[in-house]
Amino acid sequence: MGIGRFTWQNEELTRPEVAAMLKPKVSARQLQAYLNIARKYLPEFQKFTNKKTGGLNGMSKLYKCHIAVLQEIRSLAREHTLADIESEFQQRALNKSEVGSWK
Repeated sequence: MGIGRFTWQNEELTRPEVAAMLKPKVSARQLQAYLNIARKYLPEFQKFTNKKTGGLNGMSKLYKCHIAVLQEIRSLAREHTLADIESEFQQRALNKSEVGSWK
């Protein structure tokens, strides 16, 4: 870390820690489902895709910056199915790519 940078922002978190930070708490298995959605549609989660298998990369590190998106998915999961949430994020990704193609 360089001088003047905040190390707490880059502190690595375990999956159980992140699962416990979400409100309400989730299981590690449920967190994996949320990560699976995020990795497919959000550029900041691309590192969570295993390049060899195309599945979820269990070795990718979680940081505090990931929590806000995972909390959004968690909040949606209280009212919708995971398939509905995945459709929502897929639509968001499509909308972003369409906006980018207009430039």
